[in-house]
Amino acid sequence: MRFSRAGRLLCVVGALVGCEAAPVEVTSPQSAIVVHAVLNPDVAEQVVLVESSLTGRIDINDRLRFNPLDPIRTAGGSPINGADVRLLADGDSVGVRAVETLVGTRATGRYVVARAQLAVQPGRRYRLRVRTADNREVTGETLVPGAPPGWTPGSGAVAQPTVLNRSRDTLALRWPAVTGARRYALRVEGPFGPWALFSDSTQFTLGGGLRNFFADGLPSLWFPGFVQTANVAAVDGNFYDYNRSGNDPFGGTGLISSIRGGVGLFGSLVNLLRREVTVTENTRFPLDARWRGLAANGQAAEVDLWVDVQGPTVSSVSGREVTALRRFVLGTLRGETLRLVTLAAGSSADTVAVFTARLAGDSLAGTYDGRFATTGPRVFRRVVP
Repeated sequence: MRFSRAGRLLCVVGALVGCEAAPVEVTSPQSAIVVHAVLNPDVAEQVVLVESSLTGRIDINDRLRFNPLDPIRTAGGSPINGADVRLLADGDSVGVRAVETLVGTRATGRYVVARAQLAVQPGRRYRLRVRTADNREVTGETLVPGAPPGWTPGSGAVAQPTVLNRSRDTLALRWPAVTGARRYALRVEGPFGPWALFSDSTQFTLGGGLRNFFADGLPSLWFPGFVQTANVAAVDGNFYDYNRSGNDPFGGTGLISSIRGGVGLFGSLVNLLRREVTVTENTRFPLDARWRGLAANGQAAEVDLWVDVQGPTVSSVSGREVTALRRFVLGTLRGETLRLVTLAAGSSADTVAVFTARLAGDSLAGTYDGRFATTGPRVFRRVVP
């Protein structure tokens, strides 16, 4: 801390006197092995991501569309290929070797172990060993939290449907305590990113009017028309420590890594409950209704819309297309001008259609943007309940 304050003081003094420092060439540091893996007894395969820390030695393409089968490269990272990655149950000295995922012919740094080769069990200890092609090695160890009575593989991933009216309801979550849980992780999926917290209790209540303070602009946590997933999982100490820590260059604190010989996370969790929350809202504004029109193929098309948050000049809008595809919409209402964006998978980053219309009484008359598959003019009329 003294060094940090002194460094800042020197910067201020230098600025006041107008001195000019000579350019200094700084040698880039040696890259470190970065590993991320969280064992989960519910999933069909365990995934281990292995990459190099970024040192400026290579160019990174940060304009790629994210691909979950190639997560390191498409998120701006540098995968480590051809490593010997093994998961070892307690007492096993050989372990099961993970297979590296290929996208086309390109290796990805994503290594998987199928459940048929290793069925992760609650309450058991597992080790991770990674040996790279240049003979560097990193290791880790985790004790998987225990399971509640009656647990079977996959049971924690089964969603229980529920309905939440934002104006009057709360979502009350309760779950059993399990052995080996350092904390319980709560997570709600939303179009602008997840809302997540740790709890040391076995119950938590989420209000309908909550905001997502992890997302820019403090958007709503619950969006009318959306079906959002809420999860609770028991997590081990490695998971908790890594996710509660961070990088603070002035305070001197950093990530709490559970990886020996590198940096990153080797942890575990057990899913305890999962809710599939259909979000609704009271009818408050003229826009809040079901709207019916004709699709490009001549078939009837319907969309449910609500004003999410009313603003002095611009109001946010959310809703859903009434189809089996479960596509959700976000938008804005400025005066009589409505702009709607249809999302592919519930994320604001995945746009499949844009509709701009004029709200006039019981009609929405507008045009779909020609850059997308859904194009051309369209008229929707309010459906009387």
